[in-house]
Amino acid sequence: MEITHKSAGKTTMILEIKMVESDYKKSVNDSLINYQKKMNLPGFRVGKVPMTIVKKKYELPIKIDEINKLLSDSIQNYISKNKILILGGPMPLEKSIDFANSIDYIFEYELGLQPKINLSKGENQKIDYWVIDSKNKQITEHINSLTQRFGQVINPDVIKKGDMLNVNFKQLENGVPMEDGINHATSLLVDKIDDDKIQKQFLKLKKSDTIVFKPHKAFSNKTDLASMLNVTKEKLPFIQSDFICEVQNISRLLPAELNKDFFKKVYPEIEIKTEKEFKVQIKKELDETYIKESDRKLFNDASQFYIDKIKVDLPEEFLKRWLKNNAKKKFENDEFEKEYNNYLKYLSWQLIENKICQENNIKITNEDLAKFAKNRVLNQMKSYGNVNLGDKEIEGIVSNILQNKQESEKMTNEIVVIQLSEYFKSKMKIKRNTVSLDEFIKLANNQK
Repeated sequence: MEITHKSAGKTTMILEIKMVESDYKKSVNDSLINYQKKMNLPGFRVGKVPMTIVKKKYELPIKIDEINKLLSDSIQNYISKNKILILGGPMPLEKSIDFANSIDYIFEYELGLQPKINLSKGENQKIDYWVIDSKNKQITEHINSLTQRFGQVINPDVIKKGDMLNVNFKQLENGVPMEDGINHATSLLVDKIDDDKIQKQFLKLKKSDTIVFKPHKAFSNKTDLASMLNVTKEKLPFIQSDFICEVQNISRLLPAELNKDFFKKVYPEIEIKTEKEFKVQIKKELDETYIKESDRKLFNDASQFYIDKIKVDLPEEFLKRWLKNNAKKKFENDEFEKEYNNYLKYLSWQLIENKICQENNIKITNEDLAKFAKNRVLNQMKSYGNVNLGDKEIEGIVSNILQNKQESEKMTNEIVVIQLSEYFKSKMKIKRNTVSLDEFIKLANNQK
């Protein structure tokens, strides 16, 4: 078999494969013999069907199948041996092939070629780097969140706003429980009662008290109401009756007090004596979190900048045909164009990212991934005040996370973002801008 290639422009190449009978004859004969051994035909014992009959029935499809296998393997070997960097996969050029009457063939395949990437067009360019200034508002909100997390749940006898109630709903008819009506134990938050009048009535209740009201008037969120009554949303419009609701239990979260014990629970490895020192640590922690968000925005902005500036020269017509041939579903023209344009943008960035990683020796090793996962687990444990797990337990959790393909890929992408953000910081002219959290959110939401 002879394979040659010729250029078909800057972005594509044509492979010509000349195949003669001796290239595929042995594999065809071997397959025919295997078919003969398994063939079951009336009038013959299994494996004893004459080869003339086997050939008449199966030789042509087997021949085509073996030629296609040989083509696929030969093309892949040729691409690998000649270090041809391609996009998509080889596409056969339309050509009439007479498999039944010919023994020697010429096949042609088109290859989409990876373009050369010139990173210098993106480097040394100016770009904004948005840094979030953690204000007293964010510090206070974070402290409030921590006091809630490390707070204590109590069960008072009198209801207040913010309480969680364990209740039992019974549907009424003419003031008495309806036979075969709704009778369901559930929970509800007092603050979720949207009708002010009904909420005030609840706030006057004590444990074991009952109240008669119309749930469809009290709750505007239909999904929550359907869950509380244990019915489907479709049935809700037909449930307009009164219900008697018994308060079986009251749960209230008492926020933790700002004292040394609380500081120790939040930061067990740091000695914090005063509220001022605690706020300093909170600000430091928030700043570290916000920097990650700043880096992510830099990554998004810079990657789009590189796509726009470098203008990757892709074999677009080839890719369009390749995508249409390999699509798992049939697209309408408008839908396909949208998907195709998204794919071109994605592919352009993947090629640029690969070039950056190659030139800067950026690699994500299993060790990097395991270290990243372990740090994440430890931070999560600290956030819940649980830092007493041994190394074996931690390693077990990390191992389970890494065995989850979806989680592993997600963390790999996060590491890539971190490393490429450092690349952009080192190669681009960074203009540092300080903004509030609200301003940053607006900037991020306007991002394309």
